[in-house]
This record gives sequence, C-alpha cells and structure tokens, in this order.
Amino acid sequence: MKSIGRYEIRAMLGQGGMGRVYKVIIPGIHKIAAVKSLEPSPKLVEKMGMNRLREQFIQEASIIANIRHPNVVEVWSLEETDGRLFYVMEYFCHNLGTLIGEAYWADSSTRVVRVEKAVKAILDVLQGLSRLHHEGILHQDIKPFNIMFTDSETAKIVDFGLSRKRGESSAEGEGILIGTKFYAAPEQITAPDDADHRADLYSAGVMLYRMVTGRLPKPIPEPPSHLNPDLTSLWDRLILKSIDPAPDQRFQDAEKMSMAIREIYARYRKNKEMACTLPDASGKSAESEQARTHLTAPLRSKAGRILAKQGKSVFGINDLYRPMTYIQNRIDAIQDDLLMDHTTGLIWQGSGSPYPVSWDQTLEYVQQINEKKMGGYDRWRLPTVNELLSLLNPPPPGEDFCFQSPFSSVQKWIWSGDTRSDRASWVVNLEMGFVMSGDVMDFFYVRAVCSL
Repeated sequence: MKSIGRYEIRAMLGQGGMGRVYKVIIPGIHKIAAVKSLEPSPKLVEKMGMNRLREQFIQEASIIANIRHPNVVEVWSLEETDGRLFYVMEYFCHNLGTLIGEAYWADSSTRVVRVEKAVKAILDVLQGLSRLHHEGILHQDIKPFNIMFTDSETAKIVDFGLSRKRGESSAEGEGILIGTKFYAAPEQITAPDDADHRADLYSAGVMLYRMVTGRLPKPIPEPPSHLNPDLTSLWDRLILKSIDPAPDQRFQDAEKMSMAIREIYARYRKNKEMACTLPDASGKSAESEQARTHLTAPLRSKAGRILAKQGKSVFGINDLYRPMTYIQNRIDAIQDDLLMDHTTGLIWQGSGSPYPVSWDQTLEYVQQINEKKMGGYDRWRLPTVNELLSLLNPPPPGEDFCFQSPFSSVQKWIWSGDTRSDRASWVVNLEMGFVMSGDVMDFFYVRAVCSL
C-alpha cells in the first residue's frame, strides 16, 4: 500500500489490535503528518463486531480532537476513503522510547536519562494527564513510545486507542490486559473496569523509574537510589509511592504528583549547584576520565552509505548505540563560535544551525556557510558519525551539573554525513550520547566540521 486516501505513505510507525499508524506526506504542502487507520485484527472483529469498532475508533479521534493542550497530540481531521476510516494528526520525530533505547523486549536495560530531563518530561506528561482526567478520560496506555517530543522538547501524549471515559466498561473484556505489560497498573489486569485515573499515574511512575535507573521496577522494586548514585532517599519515597500496587497508596491526582516532584527537584538542584561551588568541583568525575582513551588512528572522515547491519562495527558502538570507547580530546575556542579539537585536528562550529532542518535543507546550509567562507574556511562539511562520537563525554555516574561544555546545548540531535539508505541518514544525539537513523524528511540540527 503506497497511499491512504490522498496521503502518500512514507513509513509504518506502529500497529496494534485496532489499527496501524503511518507516517504520511500531505500533498501540496509536502508536510509530514501521522495517520491512524482502522485496521482491526480478525480476532477483534470477530469478538466485537466491525460496527462497534468503528464507533470506538471515531470516539477515539473525537476524544483527542476536542482536547486542546500543549501536552496532548492534536488531531486535524477524520476521513474515510474507499471504505477506509482514518484520522490525521501531528507528527514528531522523537519519542521517549527511542530516547531511552527501549527495545521490543522492554525488560532489557535502557539508557539512563539525566534527572533534569526526566523531571521535565514526566511533568509534561502529568500536565497532559491532568487535562485528560479533568475531562474524565483515562488513557490506559501511558508508556515511552506513546510520549512524543516536539522540536522544543515538549512532551506530548499520543495513542488513545485504549482510552475510555470514566465509568465506561472496557471494550476488550474481563481478564484481558488493558494497557502494555510492564507499564500497566495491577488493577488494569485484575479489574480493568474498576481502574481509574490513578492507573495512568502508576504508568507515569514506572516511566520515571525507568528513565532515572535504566531499568523497569521488579515486583518488589529496588530503591532507585541503589541504581543511580545521583538520587537520594527522597526520590526513593516519591518514585516508590507513585508505583505502589495499591491505588489508595499512590498519588491521588496528577497535580499532587507534580507538586511533589517539583519540590524534591528544587532541593536536588539547589544541592547540586552548591556542590559546584566547592573547590574540588572539577566538573568531570574520575570515573569519566578513566573511561577515555587516546586516539590511536585517524577518525573516519569520509561520509558514506552505512547499512544498518554495519552500523555497530563501523561506528564502534554497543547495544545501546553508545561508543565502546571515548576519546581523550582537547578542545579550545579559536574564534567566535569556532572550536578546535587538537586531538583530532578538526574545527567545529560551536553551535550550528539555529533551527532543526530536513536533510535537503542541511545540504543547503553547509553550501551556504562555504560560500560565505565562515571563519575564513570553505571546506565545511557534514561530520561522519565517528567524528560526532569523538565529541561525547562518558556518561557520568550521576548528573554532571558542574561540567560546562564549550559547545552550544541547543543543538542536541545532529545530522551526520553518513546515510543509511536513500531515505534515511544517521543522526547522533549529543546530549544522551547515542546513534540512531532518521528519515531525510525529519528535522535535526546541523553542526558542520572542517578538517585542517
């Protein structure tokens, strides 16, 4: 299938029992959007009937379309063409599942998110849930892949396929899991019709635990501070309360949970800032320094087509797509917004493109700075993945508040010159320190490089 209605299908983003979600191109304006199509499984049709599934699908679209909130995805239209029912909604390049490196086997370890970033994300999710719960809507499937990020890193809740109004019965029936394993609250399994808004808060708590520890909580959860030395017992109490098996023992609404997180994070940040004023606050931990190695061979500088199966070996990355080794580099400012790495002999933009751009716009950007001879150079190019990885610091054992990078913190997702296919190129997340591929129609930043 190459199209759905008037929309050209770019890729399939996911599928569930009710249907599939596609990445599409809106004709005329060439804008990317997401389309969810009603394509239920035969078993679900047999159990519920197509008429009821259509009603539920239309209700799902209506639920989202009538919620106006910055932390809830927008639905633009409900359409039907040639008997196919679907709705069109906004699309974003990033989601929490990709950010942490969650795989289909979700119980594998994931990348740990800095406390500051985890708090920002979970507060956005809680604000979105507060809005939904105000309308009596239960999401029932809060999980990392259902949390998207805008270019400005605002989190948005998506996928309302399992949502229902408070008081409505679950459509799937008794004894069937409503939600996603690992993230669903216990009552969503034992008594789905009795589950209320506190089940969504439980799922948010599991996501917070996951982000700051890199693990899912066990049946008897290990205190997060035992897994992340940056946390204290205050975080333990808060996070363990949010995932208590008993709904009455959890936070009773999203606002109360948000207030508790803000209060503890304010203390956390104050203590971190005070620690940075101490004489021995060098900004880099001994563990981080020990994890670095000297450059033993020139970095791969010629961009090329690197297939998915070649990525790990060519880039030298592990299962979480992070570097196996980190280079001991020495970076100095040489002029306004230009930095030189004396170890690799590379000159870098300190910032780069002011806005995220598509692949075609990326190539235009590099051409423009060469025409202007930025900094007196006209050999600017897109860096290879290996060159971008040379800028990374080893993940510290805790949040590295004191360390100030010489590079701009705005440009986090950076295009490399390496392509994966005609429609995808490799991207490096400099904040979380990992490699991924992105559609050439997606939007990331540019940070150009110049070899001496």
